[in-house]
Amino acid sequence: MARRGGNPDFGTKYRFDNGRSEPLSEQVKAQVHPDIKRQLKDLADQENCTVPDLIREALEQYLASKQTTQAS
Repeated sequence: MARRGGNPDFGTKYRFDNGRSEPLSEQVKAQVHPDIKRQLKDLADQENCTVPDLIREALEQYLASKQTTQAS
């Protein structure tokens, strides 16, 4: 039951949209050296994106290259 005086549009009108066709629901954690983290942050600033976006793109490229290598 909803709270009296609550916002009925909270779950629909104010929903976060990341602009992707598939939702991002899984997490992967990796520990890196502080220098690498700084380099990633600097690169993300240059590319005008976020560090997680850079890492996602790098992982996708790595997996695609592995699949083409195994298919050969």
